[in-house]
Amino acid sequence: MYGKIKKRSGIVRIAFLLMILLLLTGCWNNRDLTEINIVAGIGLDRTEDGKVLLTVQVVEPAAIQTVSSGKGKGGGAQPKPVFVESFEGETVFEAIRGILSIVDKRLFFSTAQVLILGERLLQKGMVEVLDFFQRENDINYGMNILVAKGVTPGEILEIENDMDSIPAVYIKETAENTVSRGTVKKTTLIDLIKDIDSGERQPAIGQITKAGDKEIRTEGVAVIKDEKLAGWLDPYETRGYMFAIGEVKSAIVNIPVDKGKIAMEIIRSKGKAKVRFENGEPSTLTIKVEVEANVGAYEGRGRLDSQDDLSILKEILKNEIKKEITQALEKAQKEYSSDIFGFGSYVHKYHPEYWKKVKKDWNDIFSKLPADIQVDVKVMRTGIIKSPVKKDE
Repeated sequence: MYGKIKKRSGIVRIAFLLMILLLLTGCWNNRDLTEINIVAGIGLDRTEDGKVLLTVQVVEPAAIQTVSSGKGKGGGAQPKPVFVESFEGETVFEAIRGILSIVDKRLFFSTAQVLILGERLLQKGMVEVLDFFQRENDINYGMNILVAKGVTPGEILEIENDMDSIPAVYIKETAENTVSRGTVKKTTLIDLIKDIDSGERQPAIGQITKAGDKEIRTEGVAVIKDEKLAGWLDPYETRGYMFAIGEVKSAIVNIPVDKGKIAMEIIRSKGKAKVRFENGEPSTLTIKVEVEANVGAYEGRGRLDSQDDLSILKEILKNEIKKEITQALEKAQKEYSSDIFGFGSYVHKYHPEYWKKVKKDWNDIFSKLPADIQVDVKVMRTGIIKSPVKKDE
């Protein structure tokens, strides 16, 4: 019973969203649901010969009406909830217009949950993509953006997952679950446009890849520089980056202890990235992170009931978080020369005259500056049990 409810949930959510949109837009020229194609996911990539490859995942209106009305129970065959179509064009605009030649109704993009960008597309840059989406009115600026690694956007959108009838909803919710663990960054279309328009911060976009025929993984980020793909951060580097910019809401950090490990639950975290100036010039990148944590699980020997034990615990956790931040920063500086941390935003805000002079060269300046990383840890509680459950030896 639960499985059936779960499978229908995506369809019901899309149907509800669409009904709200119809009410807000005067019933969308009084068109019936069956007269439009409801887009749940969009994929954009390039072919080997450089053309734009558009893929859309479309929800079948008949499936929506069947589930939302409670019809279709029993005998008859159930309509398939989604279909996926692709089309090539010289430009994004041409591909979107051209796909109408192989689908039967106008595409309704305002319901799109995810936009997945391909590696080949980002190797040439995303200028054209963002230009189109900024001009197009029928777009959901809050949709999640992800970059497909080692797989095409089309392959991701064609996955039929058992957890949700609409794969785009499954993708979006999986990404948001991973955000809560601090190993992927949530980026919406409007976030991406703002970062690129300002030039103060290079974008970092969540990574997506296949983990099997019916599963995806959303961990790590794609590092962007000058609107092109520069490289990747792995899940641990991503978490360090997220600590530094203050976007870790909760996470589990495993730390080594005597003959075992402790799983530390991060319950609160704040992070600030600044630039220290001397004599009118930037001298040091500074990152200050404050963390509050609980002991989630303890697999080791000894007890955690003395002040010395807690001090050691805090020191180990501090060093682990600092290591992740350092790895992320060094990669952004030395390998990619891309200020995804937003140090440029700080310079623009507090040293505007200097920023005017160096804006175009900031990534190069950023890549050469030394860093001062400070992490302050508070262990709030260790739990009722002060020592691990003893095992037979």
